[in-house]
Amino acid sequence: AAAGVHTVVSGDTLGAISARYGVSLDTVLTQNGLSYASVIYPGQQIKVSGNASVAAPEPVSPAAVPAAAPATRASFTAPAPVQSDFSFASSAITRAAAPAPTSDVAAGGVNAAILASAYAQLGAIQDCTVLGEQALKAAGISGVGDESPAGLMEFATPVSTPQPGDFIYYANGGAGVPHNAIYIGDGKAIHSGFNGNQTVINSADLGSGPSYYRVNG
Repeated sequence: AAAGVHTVVSGDTLGAISARYGVSLDTVLTQNGLSYASVIYPGQQIKVSGNASVAAPEPVSPAAVPAAAPATRASFTAPAPVQSDFSFASSAITRAAAPAPTSDVAAGGVNAAILASAYAQLGAIQDCTVLGEQALKAAGISGVGDESPAGLMEFATPVSTPQPGDFIYYANGGAGVPHNAIYIGDGKAIHSGFNGNQTVINSADLGSGPSYYRVNG
């Protein structure tokens, strides 16, 4: 790469790039014509000095990505684990067409423990799989290791009407890789892996669309 230019690799975030080169995040955003809502992709060149701009590519179109959901633990073969500490932003990938779920009954049992763990992780800097792994462990689920988003769903079964504390699986979370989250009701979810790997509350309707799973204790 040319001097002052960083080529994005899998797992890079804008915050990590700016820290690596000793340049403020605001400076990197300004130099490249980006914002906190921008998506970065492997192979993209990011300027870390000078004044020229490098335009960010268009975000992945959700319509072009099939919404394939995994099967249950008994029959599902999980894909190889993916690195989920990618940068993506809700404004670039939120899908407006899907209706909000309608069954927001109070969580109980395992769902309540998962929900409490998810809320306790808000603000943590981590990828999406850590969110799910910690929630499963907090609910007393055994056998939890270093899971992929699809692997987390092996601890659960698909449901058509979600409740708070259910897991959500996305074949494409909006950055071209699978993603998982935890549903909290009212069409919203707790996500990890947002820009800078932040853990935040955002819409449950992202990327290729949500598939809901319930953990049975």
